Amino acid sequence: MIKPPDRTFDVAIIGGGFAGVYCAQALLKQMAGAGLRVGIIASENHMVFQPMLPEVAGGSLSAQHVVNPIRMICQEAEVLKGEVTSIDMPARVLTLTGGSFTPMVTVGFTHLMLAPGAGVDLSRIPGMSEHAFQMRTVGDAMKLRAAIIGRMEEANLLTHTADRKQLLSFVVVGGGYSGVETAGQIQDLIAGVLRYYENITPDEPSVTLVHSGERLLGMLSESLGTYTGDCLAKMGVKLIFKCRVRAVTARTVQLSDGSSQAASIVICTVGNAPHPLITTLGSAGSLPVEKGKIIVEPTGKVKGLGNVWSAGDCALFPKKDGGTCPETAQFAMRQGMVVGKNIAAELLHKPLKPFTFTGLGELATIGHRKAVAQIMGLRFSGIIAWFMWRGIYLMKLPGLDRKLRVMAEWTFELFFPRDINLLTPSFSSPLGEMHLEPGDTLFRSGEPAQSLYAVKKGRVDIRDAAGQLVKSAGPGEHFGERALLADGIWRFDAVATEPSELVAIDGGTFKTLVKSIGSLEMLFRSTAQQYHLPEEIQRTVNAIPAATRDGTAAEVMTRAVISLPSTLCVQDAITEFQAHPHSTYPVTDAEGKVTGLLRRSQAYEWLKNHGLTCQHTLAELPLTKPFCVSATMPVPVLIETLMRSGVSKALVVDEGQHLLGIVTLFDLLKGA
Repeated sequence: MIKPPDRTFDVAIIGGGFAGVYCAQALLKQMAGAGLRVGIIASENHMVFQPMLPEVAGGSLSAQHVVNPIRMICQEAEVLKGEVTSIDMPARVLTLTGGSFTPMVTVGFTHLMLAPGAGVDLSRIPGMSEHAFQMRTVGDAMKLRAAIIGRMEEANLLTHTADRKQLLSFVVVGGGYSGVETAGQIQDLIAGVLRYYENITPDEPSVTLVHSGERLLGMLSESLGTYTGDCLAKMGVKLIFKCRVRAVTARTVQLSDGSSQAASIVICTVGNAPHPLITTLGSAGSLPVEKGKIIVEPTGKVKGLGNVWSAGDCALFPKKDGGTCPETAQFAMRQGMVVGKNIAAELLHKPLKPFTFTGLGELATIGHRKAVAQIMGLRFSGIIAWFMWRGIYLMKLPGLDRKLRVMAEWTFELFFPRDINLLTPSFSSPLGEMHLEPGDTLFRSGEPAQSLYAVKKGRVDIRDAAGQLVKSAGPGEHFGERALLADGIWRFDAVATEPSELVAIDGGTFKTLVKSIGSLEMLFRSTAQQYHLPEEIQRTVNAIPAATRDGTAAEVMTRAVISLPSTLCVQDAITEFQAHPHSTYPVTDAEGKVTGLLRRSQAYEWLKNHGLTCQHTLAELPLTKPFCVSATMPVPVLIETLMRSGVSKALVVDEGQHLLGIVTLFDLLKGA
């Protein structure tokens, strides 16, 4: 029986940007009073007014004033904060994850609107993803501003001019809107606060803008692009044209012409890439995709699909006058509105209307109270364009309260200096420690796996759905690798059985380490084998011949086992290795009790470090702890024990721990 979705919507909208939010608003307005169930699924619970992000980085605006809670601007819609991991188009069901404590949530839909925006890929430039700041979210802008002020504070402590210049070198990559506005805001921020840093001279900070084109703002006229470059240069920004970034290091930016620029902070405003969700759906044939974007009709309906729509940066949206729409806020907003109205029309069995908007114009701030604008064929620059930019975007900003707050903040900025408080945002550490009391649940089956856990103190029991113990992890042991290496979902419950201290390594860091260090991947894939589901174990048991399955460990074991006495010297053990080649040998005491396992590699390592003439006995070597099972253990239990323990062989002993034989999982299976 197929489990029904956790929630069901008439229209599910993926994306909380301009396209998604304005689609929801238009749809709800058209269907007012109809009881339409609309769900907005977004990675954040707010919509970011991205044109104002550079002003947040430059300290002109507070971060909270450029975001709007989606729940407040779309009050009739249900908002789900989470990341969509998969979409089953034929079944009309999508799956999302909401965080560390939330299991996967399934959502059914009648109509689906795809507006997740674009992704980012900085991996094409070596070092860019490791060292560069981005300007995509409010967190990015806050982090950048804190980093700039932090560099100023540190440079003020240095005594050498060269060191201060190195620390205060900022490089912006990309000459589009974001690059130009960010470079101008950084230069304005530095110029506005420099007088408060008595040890920094005006010639020491530097802002460099690297652009691959011949002029800035290629989407505007040549005269406005040239004007923009001239203004930035007069402000003190160094411009580098017709050059690409080849690589980024911790202290420099390497350029394609062979030169390099000192860079303490690198801001990357390029690198847009297809959204991963769209790429996955396109590769699976669930969506028509071209150049990483969804192919849509002029109505916003996805080509070839009757109930799927798309808009914004992820859609190849056709323009009325030919070509496709640019990735700008004004187009995303109006595309969303058209799609919202057309979904309503579809539900009401009315004709759909095509997208006819061709653009009102383009605006960009340069900094120093200057801007450029190209509106309805007219061109503006300087302070007039700056007032136009602020007025137009103030009107576009959703919510009266946000408009008033931004207006007040802009007014204060005209008379007072920018804020230089260093409020460093706190970011999650890849390592975290936690305390658990007996009975505390760490995770439950079905929840998303976020971390690998190591036990410092105490004990955590991992149990399957039937409550059967899979592993009891004590000090020095770890767990969680199976879920992280597989589908990222816990298949077991983990509960502390005594006061415990754990170290958690976040999943992203774990995967990076595993991919980078081959031996770690082999280790974790090996230890992951011990976490078997009951049905997996039962399949293995069923594969054993019935005659074998009904026996005990004593009946299926190999009795001819080459064991070594603990009093044997290492050199004599080497002779036994040559006579009876095996990878491991049980070591027994004078009474025949098992005391450990000797690996050939252990003996050779010992000889390498102590010399060929050593007379040490095997009892003095660091032997491996043996894995022993009772002779009376039934074969099904034996198989489960081996699989749960992640081992392939076990020593069979009696009640007194005397060696009787050896049994391997391979021996049990080979007769199947």
